[in-house]
Amino acid sequence: MVQPRDRDRNTDFVIEPGGRDEPPIGGEMKAAGVRWDLIMTLFLRLAAAICMLKGIGFWMLVLGLGDLPLAEEPRLRQAIIVAFALLNCSAAVGLWLLATWGTSLWLFLSTFEFVLGVTGYARTVGLFTATGSGIMMFMFFALTFLFRRQKF
Repeated sequence: MVQPRDRDRNTDFVIEPGGRDEPPIGGEMKAAGVRWDLIMTLFLRLAAAICMLKGIGFWMLVLGLGDLPLAEEPRLRQAIIVAFALLNCSAAVGLWLLATWGTSLWLFLSTFEFVLGVTGYARTVGLFTATGSGIMMFMFFALTFLFRRQKF
């Protein structure tokens, strides 16, 4: 029986990282505990999905699938519906990509929705949506605070 040489064997090489005090070259040591960066990423992706659904809902109103055709709505409400249709979809893309401009645009839209919903101005956004926007903004700022406190 012929023994295969060492170079002919299919061996798996295990690369061991550095010691406990030293990460391998190019590696990072993470502090033990809750990964707030991961939770923040998941939250922003969830916010992106919700924002895209709201944008699609506003596009349905633009296409005339609402109570009234868009042309019969008051001019102010038409402008708000078209703006929300465009900006919600844009903010959803920015949030999904974890871009700073997406977060800024989403916070602007959420603030605007909250104010419109609480005041009832132009009957575009309901109180339920305003409450949801307020809760999402509070959660965002709380997660941002916890994420910034995390030690890397």
